Amino acid sequence: MASTKITVTMPAELAEKLRQIAGGRQQSRFVTEATRRAIEEVEKERLREELARGYQANAALDREMAEEWRPLEEEAWDRGPGSNG
Repeated sequence: MASTKITVTMPAELAEKLRQIAGGRQQSRFVTEATRRAIEEVEKERLREELARGYQANAALDREMAEEWRPLEEEAWDRGPGSNG
């Protein structure tokens, strides 16, 4: 994968903790992995929100369809498994 060099500004305390944890030459790898994980979490949350909006938008239609099919479902349950008639 191609790499791009960027400049990031962060609080001095955070930069010091990064140096302590990741070490000299491993800082880029550490920041890359942390950024990748953060992006994945943001994307998952956006997907959850999008799905929730979709479910909410279709809730009325889903309830309407369930009510339409209720008599047939009740009939099937009343007959039970293996019933021929």
